[in-house]
Amino acid sequence: MRRFLATAVLFALAVAAFGCSAPGESADDGAASDASGPVVRVGSLLDAEGTLLGSMVIQMLEANGIPTEDKTKLGTPDVVRAALLAGEIDATIDYTGSGQYYHEGEEGDAKWKNADEAYEAIKALDAEVNDLAWLTPAPANNSEFIATTNALAEAESIKTMADFAAYVNNGGEVKLIASQSWIDNELGLRGFEDAYGFTLRDDQLVALSTGNTAEMLSALARGTDGINFSLAYGTDGQLADLDLMIVSDTKDVPPVYEPTPIFRGEIMQAYPQIAEILEPVFLSLDQSQLQALNARIAFGGEDPASVATSYLEERGFLTR
Repeated sequence: MRRFLATAVLFALAVAAFGCSAPGESADDGAASDASGPVVRVGSLLDAEGTLLGSMVIQMLEANGIPTEDKTKLGTPDVVRAALLAGEIDATIDYTGSGQYYHEGEEGDAKWKNADEAYEAIKALDAEVNDLAWLTPAPANNSEFIATTNALAEAESIKTMADFAAYVNNGGEVKLIASQSWIDNELGLRGFEDAYGFTLRDDQLVALSTGNTAEMLSALARGTDGINFSLAYGTDGQLADLDLMIVSDTKDVPPVYEPTPIFRGEIMQAYPQIAEILEPVFLSLDQSQLQALNARIAFGGEDPASVATSYLEERGFLTR
């Protein structure tokens, strides 16, 4: 990270000390001076979590006098990554474990299964190769796991994947719904089977062509066709509302996917205070918090930007 002028550092400290104004309100004199800088185009994935986090970034930047353009709901991961590399957007939210697919020779390396190592790896690689800055990630792992109902977990004492393996090997009834690609993946079901010593038969699987976990978790909650386990993302909003739980992976089979704001280098040069503006926000977004916020969108029907505003105001990151 480059060393910046003392005035920029003092400004960042002032923002942290005195807070910020809400979107649409006048910022203080120091923040207002940034309006002459470049407009920050913030993109995101199409999903609720991407839009939620992208909206948080936009609102925090705007409240601190940094002009933005809302490019959330831009597209799929490949589309958003390509837009960032091409300079069509200036910032987005990405996931640390995805870094293994962005740089040759990294896929499958063990470091991507460790939160700290994965973050440091993609931070260094993207800074050197693409002049991208990965800022402070949220302490929430949005990787792919197996979920079940709280009722079944309690009745069969299933808390960890070791418990699940014992349940399978002892003849427990299993009908797992998941995407075919995850079932076949060495970092998915095949990886879990190898690590924990169990094997699911074809008749114990309901394979889908897509990875829509909302559909899968709904089937799990209803017990459709005997389904009692499902693929799930760690921060899925449906989990709490459907009385479901993640079966804990104690052997770190899949990579860690922590949501992280990323900015182009020239934007960080123009606005070095961005890192300090966003850090406390993302540090507050742990697994349960993101699940709850995602649930408000998925089940409550709330607008992601409105959910972002209410959360930032409740936590004191934005003031009216």
